[in-house]
Amino acid sequence: MEKKLLALVSVVLIIISIVGLAFFASEGGFGGRGLGRGDTFPRSLWLILFIVPLVVVILVVIYAVAFPTIEQKKTETQPDWAPKETEGESTLTAIMRVLNEDERKVVEALAAAEGNTMLQKDIRWKTGLTRVKTHRVLARLVGRGIVSAEKYYSTNKIMLADWLRKER
Repeated sequence: MEKKLLALVSVVLIIISIVGLAFFASEGGFGGRGLGRGDTFPRSLWLILFIVPLVVVILVVIYAVAFPTIEQKKTETQPDWAPKETEGESTLTAIMRVLNEDERKVVEALAAAEGNTMLQKDIRWKTGLTRVKTHRVLARLVGRGIVSAEKYYSTNKIMLADWLRKER
């Protein structure tokens, strides 16, 4: 839904920008008198009507690329693809072997936390990762079903998946 709304807003702003550019050009652009209709609307305002929506669209696209959304769903049961426990090895230990270094830091911090739950901003400080890096690592872990996230005021509450929590 959010991506569709961003796309719709971007299209509307691009149309407004094109209209602004067309009127700016018909008024003579940076040069002459244009079509000679008189100055009912200053050329500089048409230029602003062209530039501002275009800049907003560019910023929206950059934001959408830089900050992918974290899905806010919570898995209650162990997924079919989740590894089964083998003799002498816990599921959490098996998961830790396939994670990269940053993901491992986050999962270790969650496993050590009380209730296997932490706020996203606390994970950032505990692991020493940047804000964006923490967000991206958590987005990957949520996508893989290793952690779940739910909105908590201006941050996210991150929880180790139920199928990994039961071992504690």
